[in-house]
Order: sequence, then C-alpha cells, then structure tokens
Amino acid sequence: MSDPMLREKKFLKPVLHILEEKSHDRNSIVRQMAVRGLGNLVYGAPEKLKKHKKFLMVILIRALSDPFSSEVIGESMKAVAKVLKELKEKDIGSSFRDLTQEIQTYFDNEDDALRLWSFVLFGILARLTKRKWKGYFAEQVRQSWVTLLLHLQDPNPRVSVECRATFHLCVPFLGLKRLQTAVNEHLDGTAELKPEELQVDICRHLAKENAELLENLYKSTIMYFFSRWEEIRAVAVKL
Repeated sequence: MSDPMLREKKFLKPVLHILEEKSHDRNSIVRQMAVRGLGNLVYGAPEKLKKHKKFLMVILIRALSDPFSSEVIGESMKAVAKVLKELKEKDIGSSFRDLTQEIQTYFDNEDDALRLWSFVLFGILARLTKRKWKGYFAEQVRQSWVTLLLHLQDPNPRVSVECRATFHLCVPFLGLKRLQTAVNEHLDGTAELKPEELQVDICRHLAKENAELLENLYKSTIMYFFSRWEEIRAVAVKL
C-alpha cells in the first residue's frame, strides 16, 4: 500500500475494491490483512484519503464487530486510529455516531489489547470533537466516565496509562470547570497518579456541583461490584 504506483488513479480504485472484497473473506487472517491494507492507505496515498473516507469508515466500523476474530477487531482499531489522525470532525460524517458506540463496547473487554485501543480511539475522538458532534460526544462521556475512572487502575499498566490520557481529554465534556481543575491537578504532568485522592476530590466536587452526576457515579460504580475482574471489583468497592 506504500508503492508509488498506488497514487495513480487507475490503480487505486481496483486495489481498494479488492481489499473491500477480502474484508469479507472466510479466512480471518485474510480479513485482518485486508483491514490493515485499508488503514495503510494513509501511507500509500494520503492525498486520496478524504475522497475515500466514507468507503473506508464503513468497512472499518463493520470490522470492529467481527464475530469470529479479536485479531481482526484489533487490526481495525489500529486502522481507524491511522485514518482518524488524518481527518477532521466534519470529515467523519454520520460514521461518528456508529464509531463512538462501537468503541465503547470494548472498554470492559477481557482482551487487554482491545481495551487499550478502545481508550486510544476514544481519546482521538475527544480531540477531534469540536462543534457538530460536541453535544452527542458529551452525552457519551457522561455514560462512560465512571468506566474510565475505574480503569485508571486497570489490571494492565499499559491500559491504565492510555486510560489516564483519555480520561484527561474527556473530563472537559462534563462541563464542570471546578471538577476539571481538580482532575487536572491529579493528571497533569508525569507524576504518579494517586487514585484514591482523585476519587475523593471528584466525589467532593460532585456533591457540591452536580447531584445528578454524583448519582450517575454511584449507580455505575455499583454495577462493577459484579465484574469478573477481582481488581476492578476492588476499585469499585473503594470508590
């Protein structure tokens, strides 16, 4: 996909259609490689990316829900990340909603790699969101912020680091300036995170500023008492 010949219009379309066809292949490795190839359009013909953005997003979002292979899902997440970094909010169009919802389904996935990439992608969307999808994304953050808060102490350290970056990007969407300031004090810089102190500050500010969001915190946290992960259950109980 990085061959200079791909930049020729007469070659690009046939290649894209072959990869689209192979993304449906019975063999999961073929599906995985097809998705990787589509993501690598970013390197092979970056100037053509926006022209084919809708075509790409439809295929990659479908691959995010591959029913048989976590490798295909992971490959699609990596491809989506490559593509999104070259686009703006207006370029994503109606795919924004489908993509956001699909990503959120992997926040609690048992596969470490899928959790990690779901947080990476959600963070990319937070950076992209400016106007058109701001209200919608803010609502998705409100639905997911407790999950992000708990996964700051994810059993996998790498996932925890990515979650920290994403949580920091998402807090402004809650619309609470005092809370945002308090969270920034904990997450700015590279200092070691002290989760229990962060939790205390969050609860204290919500008790003063937003009873509705505090209730949301309470209800969402209780749901994690039944998590299959001992570590996440322990974090929820402490919270």
